[in-house]
Amino acid sequence: MTNRLASRRDFLKIGAGAASAFVIAQTPRVLLADDAPDAPPCVLRVVVTSDVHFNGSPDAKEVGRFRRVMRFSYDYAAKQKYDRLDALMVVGDMSNHGIESELSLFKKTMDEEVRGDTKTLLCMGNHEFYGGNQAFWKKTFGVEPNARYQVNGFQFIAISPEKGTMADGDYMYALEWFQRELEEAVAADPEKPIFVFQHYPVTPTVYGGRGLDDWGAEDLFDTLQKYPTVVNFSGHTHYPLTDPRVAWQGNFSAFGTSTLSYICHGGEGDRYEKYPADSGNYAEFYIMEVYADNSTRLLPCNASKDPEFYEFAYLVSKPGDVDSYQYSDARYFKSARPEWSDRTTLNLLETNESGANVEIPQASCPDVVHSYRFDLERADAAGNWVPEPPQFFWAHYYDRPVPKTIVANLDGLDSNTKYRAAVYALNPFMRQSETALRVEFTTKADPDDSADRRAERPDANLIDVRVVDGKLVNAPVNNREKQIPCEVRGAVGIVDDAELGTKVARFDGKSGNFVKLPCSAEDYRRLRRATIAAKFRVDASRKSGVGAVFGNTEQRGIELSVNYDEKKLKFWASIGKRAYTIVEAPIEFGRWVDAYGVFDGKFQILYVDGKEIARLNVVGSLSHPTQEVVQAFCVGADIAPGGNGSDFFTGEIARAKLYNWALTPEQIAANAKR
Repeated sequence: MTNRLASRRDFLKIGAGAASAFVIAQTPRVLLADDAPDAPPCVLRVVVTSDVHFNGSPDAKEVGRFRRVMRFSYDYAAKQKYDRLDALMVVGDMSNHGIESELSLFKKTMDEEVRGDTKTLLCMGNHEFYGGNQAFWKKTFGVEPNARYQVNGFQFIAISPEKGTMADGDYMYALEWFQRELEEAVAADPEKPIFVFQHYPVTPTVYGGRGLDDWGAEDLFDTLQKYPTVVNFSGHTHYPLTDPRVAWQGNFSAFGTSTLSYICHGGEGDRYEKYPADSGNYAEFYIMEVYADNSTRLLPCNASKDPEFYEFAYLVSKPGDVDSYQYSDARYFKSARPEWSDRTTLNLLETNESGANVEIPQASCPDVVHSYRFDLERADAAGNWVPEPPQFFWAHYYDRPVPKTIVANLDGLDSNTKYRAAVYALNPFMRQSETALRVEFTTKADPDDSADRRAERPDANLIDVRVVDGKLVNAPVNNREKQIPCEVRGAVGIVDDAELGTKVARFDGKSGNFVKLPCSAEDYRRLRRATIAAKFRVDASRKSGVGAVFGNTEQRGIELSVNYDEKKLKFWASIGKRAYTIVEAPIEFGRWVDAYGVFDGKFQILYVDGKEIARLNVVGSLSHPTQEVVQAFCVGADIAPGGNGSDFFTGEIARAKLYNWALTPEQIAANAKR
């Protein structure tokens, strides 16, 4: 997989097509029905599916879905004037691992369901390489991974990955062969569409093969640009057919094919939840029909239960006539914006300690309403409105029926705080409504948090690790009944420090000696902004490596750490979708240091001994580990994959504190004077 950012260069690279939005909304039975008096006759019908993902069990839901798809398609064909089902096309990932039990079951099921003269057109996906290879796949199905087929005089070209790498270059090994096959296909009939199918999307074309959610490979793009009659099919993404971005046209046409297993979304750069609730209950495929005038219609179907047609279709009316192509990149700039009626209002359902639930009446759009964006502002202690990172919610356009309202569950907000939001509706091309709906609310007070955020020296309200009665403990903070437990791992020494006049923890830098504090999802939800602090002394005898003083940075998170080679203190933070940003400063080894790392939603700031040393302008909110096994803060180390420690610290630590808000410079200076 590659992950590229959308750019205007990508849009311009393909050339300008017609600037029409996704507008086909008639029922598929009426649109170009082959028994309509003025319609050209149907001359080719193909089932197009992908990502079937047989797991080797004959009772798996995918087996039943595949059988129903084939029977539904034959039944549909039998009722038409042209009553044939000419071919089945499977665009890769017919298995989970490419092993014998899975591929043989798919082959057996396919042979049982495919009737008469219906041909099977297959290519490999990346999953066929997880436990298999091209040779085994070829032996199972008796066909080449790369092949050209003829069906009713139409040319089909299948091309498979070389290794299943999910990256650019996986199709390059067959590029010369592919070019020759395209030339021969054009020579056979330059007027007819040429159907090309491969598992990965071609970058930059359909949804899932471009922009923030690019799972595609660009290997075939320049070659396909030379052949405007090509209609290209790809799988891999599992993205829904109800998103009009699965249709793309530039100098050729391309379509995504969804899945019979489970749908997901790109998340638009992780701004949205990738997997909808019950994602395994969604399944989709096409019935493709080609007519005597070479026009091609794709009928998207819902296969989650009894298969049924959706209420729209995709159409390539004149293959090769680029100026007539309607699914162009111009949609990203010119498609119709969603809109609400003048009387539409939001409904605030409830508030809680970390957010609110808001009911949104669905907007309308000639395409679909893709999602809603909440532009949030928070009232600070002085009553000023401070911008917050926006939150995004699907409009559930992939559901049938599409709900008339949705509920947005705003989360990760501060307790006992006033908020206001402007809500915009977005279409799939991220064009927003001209108007916004607005709502104001105040979150409830957190019963587990009685911190006085205006105090001169406020107490930490999440973690306060120190030595009490000769033991390292997470001291009670702000009358919170449920403390995060303090687990001492290995040999952590407790020693007297004459300079501070108290006992401190001694860490020897050896593997396994650290303190672990497991955190819950609720703890992390409270950490959109934070102050992380530690009072420590670095052992001057250590000359190399990295020692984590206090933090949690496996995958995501925040941390204070020491680089012994550079003699620097570093404040790490994962903000939004960035891996990490770092602010740093030189520190003196062998003396006590009072360090504070602050993130206030706009700036990442490092303080040493009460003074600001470094800052970065970074807007967003903190992100944290999502795997439960690494959801833990550590003192004297960082958390490691599997839940153990890493980057062990050498020196003494008197105290480690974590706040879920940004302390002011005055509060930090006051704490440093203690």
